[in-house]
Amino acid sequence: MKIRSTYLTLIFLIFSVSAKDVITHTASRADGSLISYYLLQNTHDSDTLLLILHGSDCNSVLKIDSIFTDYNNVWPEADILLIEKYGINKDLKYDIATDRKDCPAYYLKKDSPEQRVADIKVVLDIVRKDSKYNKFIVLGGSEGAVIAHLVAANVDDIDATISFNGGGRWFIDDVLDNIASKYENLEEAKENINNFKGFAEHVLNSKPLDIQASGHGYHWWYQVLSIDQLDTLQNVKSPLLIVQGGRDTSVSPQKTDEMIKRLKDLGKENIEYQRYDELDHGLNNIGGESKRKEVISNMNLWLRSKLGHPNR
Repeated sequence: MKIRSTYLTLIFLIFSVSAKDVITHTASRADGSLISYYLLQNTHDSDTLLLILHGSDCNSVLKIDSIFTDYNNVWPEADILLIEKYGINKDLKYDIATDRKDCPAYYLKKDSPEQRVADIKVVLDIVRKDSKYNKFIVLGGSEGAVIAHLVAANVDDIDATISFNGGGRWFIDDVLDNIASKYENLEEAKENINNFKGFAEHVLNSKPLDIQASGHGYHWWYQVLSIDQLDTLQNVKSPLLIVQGGRDTSVSPQKTDEMIKRLKDLGKENIEYQRYDELDHGLNNIGGESKRKEVISNMNLWLRSKLGHPNR
């Protein structure tokens, strides 16, 4: 079944970048496979680590140029930590196709939010063991936003987290909103909406299946359909900024608003919200002009209000 959802595309604008000068580090999983990760160290001998989490596609994190041109400026003085998903390394050719033919079989079988969080914990135990880093920041967009929330709820000693365009409480609401956005009226979208509801119900009520839909396997689908982001966010104790574009059709801004209201009703004072009514999933305005740098500047201001000025 082909799922019509641009949510499954990567939030970041993608360009090909050379990775030949980036050193690949590896860490072992319990099953014997290797996690590939990269530690890009700042010339200022930084005491801050910035973990940047990319989105949902089958590409190497090193192929995302915007990490190096824009998202690193969330905290320019930080060392940057990037972690590949299961089965992916920097040798994988970049391809924007959702159902690319050369996506590694292990990625399709093993990639999931739970696996990503487990890998992050393994890598952090290695990178942070010498206590060089006094501050730890997490940044993620789209699927990376969901992972950032899970990390913030499950990893100790995070000083601040920023997520953007990660959607509302339930993933299914984001997908249905995305499907509806493709049609002039809801009646025209009904067939595809019902098809996806049937697919989601089948995944949630079946034993593990050998499926591949929109570039993902069973474990990914089961978990993203099961995650309750409201429940996750209630367990976040450190400062968290959630950013959402009001013209985002890949996730549901309305459902994000509702989730934030519920968090406020629950007294979650450590979670703040910035809504950009005019921006879409890629942080572009209605004219297609990128406003990413402006949003990142505001993220940096928020971080400085929580962490103070960086050491120079």
